Amino acid sequence: TVSVLYWKISTTPQKGMATIFCCRFNQHPGPRGQLAGTVYNETRGCCCDGPADLYDTDDTWQESYVSQLFYSFFDLALDLWAAFAVFVKYVWSAETLLALTTSVLSVLAYDRYGQRLSGEMSWTLVSFAVVFPLTMSITQAFVRRDDALKALATLRGLLFNIMSAHARWDWVGSDKMYNGRTAPTTKPKPPAVGETAEEHVLRTTHGLEAQTLILNLCGAIRCYLLVPRKGRARHVYTSCGQEESEWVGWAEEVGADKVTKLIGRLHGATEELKSKGLPPNEASRINQYLFFLTREWEVIRTLKEYRTPQAMRSFSRVVVHTLPMFYGPYFLHLSKGDTMTESNIVFACAFSGVITVFMCSLLLVQTSLENPFDTKSLDTVKVDVEMGRTRRLIQSLYADLSNEWRDAPPELSAQSPDDLTFKYGSPDLLVREESWSGSAGRSSKLLTPMALPLS
Repeated sequence: TVSVLYWKISTTPQKGMATIFCCRFNQHPGPRGQLAGTVYNETRGCCCDGPADLYDTDDTWQESYVSQLFYSFFDLALDLWAAFAVFVKYVWSAETLLALTTSVLSVLAYDRYGQRLSGEMSWTLVSFAVVFPLTMSITQAFVRRDDALKALATLRGLLFNIMSAHARWDWVGSDKMYNGRTAPTTKPKPPAVGETAEEHVLRTTHGLEAQTLILNLCGAIRCYLLVPRKGRARHVYTSCGQEESEWVGWAEEVGADKVTKLIGRLHGATEELKSKGLPPNEASRINQYLFFLTREWEVIRTLKEYRTPQAMRSFSRVVVHTLPMFYGPYFLHLSKGDTMTESNIVFACAFSGVITVFMCSLLLVQTSLENPFDTKSLDTVKVDVEMGRTRRLIQSLYADLSNEWRDAPPELSAQSPDDLTFKYGSPDLLVREESWSGSAGRSSKLLTPMALPLS
């Protein structure tokens, strides 16, 4: 079930009266999908029956215990199916297939050529050599993901306040009225020779230009975050990996250069406000916002370009693929038993494969979290969602400039979830696919920044 809390403030003239309508909506069709609610009277401080038109008076939403149990099992079945789907998504890979083949062949080889080596073995080595390093790496990668989310949230808040400053902040004009954005001003800089007082007024398009600049900045950050990531061992010890690393490094530098230039242009927009009369202390506050913005951008860039310890990741991968070769005698012991007369080789191979798949799953989960901005993982930052949310925030702020702060709050304009999904299109499509071929003939696709509409 999905519980929805809907707040509705009544327009009744009584002082201190507020009506809060709480409704419960269930996603299942039929009687279970109806609404039911109560009205909270703020004056009385209690819940009472509300008007009949606010909610369905039918009590069928209060299901019997049998119905609740049935839907609980139904939800459990959905959760289990989804969990197996996630498990298969992470495990289904060439790495798992290679490790699984190695583990099964190791058991068969010991069964044919090394039956005298059968015996009990301790699993302490697996705990310290595989499970513990992998779980620590997963923890570190998840902490980095959270740090990236915090940095993006701080960056979104800073962009909102910078946009608000450029679009809403006002100051005292030359006529001593609080209309410096629209009235001529002679402070702090008088009109230049040949410039009229009207020309010294801040352009009416300044807010729109600031919005365009910030939206381009959001697109440039998105473009940079979607660039593939370097830092793997193959990028150091193989020739084609080194060439790939050079291409990725070039794309990162181009994207970072675009972001840096756009932040610099925000400083120029602040200087224009100051030249048209914005007090220095308020201009200093905007520059402080820009300093914080630059700092958060550098944090995001660091999280993007640096990884968890390469030595630990390489060690874990080698151990996962070679460990079944050394634990073959243990699985052979499971097959033959203490008397060496039994023959359960199928169970031994299956048990060895299950252990290997579980270790590979930990390795693949850790690998999927390496890049906190990876678009293929379920648990990394959703770059398109986060940057689309930032763009909608800026656009919503600019669209509300014509309203006064005392006006009634705007209604929700979105009619469906699709209306809240930001779709990048021209000229906001800031990445393109370029093909390259390595020295070994290997081809790949790389997302590279396109020319941003900076004007």
